[in-house]
Amino acid sequence: MSADDVVKLECRAETIQALAAGLERFGPVYADAEWLVSAVWLCTSTADYLASSATKVLADGYIARPLVIDRADEFLRQLKADLPDISGRLTARQSGLQLPEPERPIPPPDLQPSPRADYSTDVLVRRSERASAVHRVACALLFGFDEGTPLLIGTDPATLAMVISTDRPLIDRYVTGCEVLAADDYLRLYCA
Repeated sequence: MSADDVVKLECRAETIQALAAGLERFGPVYADAEWLVSAVWLCTSTADYLASSATKVLADGYIARPLVIDRADEFLRQLKADLPDISGRLTARQSGLQLPEPERPIPPPDLQPSPRADYSTDVLVRRSERASAVHRVACALLFGFDEGTPLLIGTDPATLAMVISTDRPLIDRYVTGCEVLAADDYLRLYCA
């Protein structure tokens, strides 16, 4: 696998390092339908992160869904940058809809604490074979706790929804078809 054929995680190397070293709390950001998870909170002692899904259309038409992880303040900055374009498109369509001013997202107080035990962090790279190419998309983080169940934070391959689970059978199904790289190996291969 080379850096050229992987759709990488959309985050800074420091983000992966921080989450691999100090995940303290996590939990979903629910959409209107409670079963639909639109993003996931990942919190350390020094920063709050939002994990979500992105859409990348590759040259052969393949739709890749890489994992995006932003600090909450970076998320707000990006939202503020995108808002004028979105507002302009609504105005052009004569929508009349006024978008609210974006605010920094705040994690809810009921996030689940991560087990206090040591843990490993892997990056999952989904492998999808097409007639013209084999695509590899960095789609998830898998936390393996010494005590307790593993935690999967990943993208759904077909929608912009997120997958958050501690259910071993579900995690096993998700991991099938993925390459599993230790966070340090991923950083060395793709972020150096």
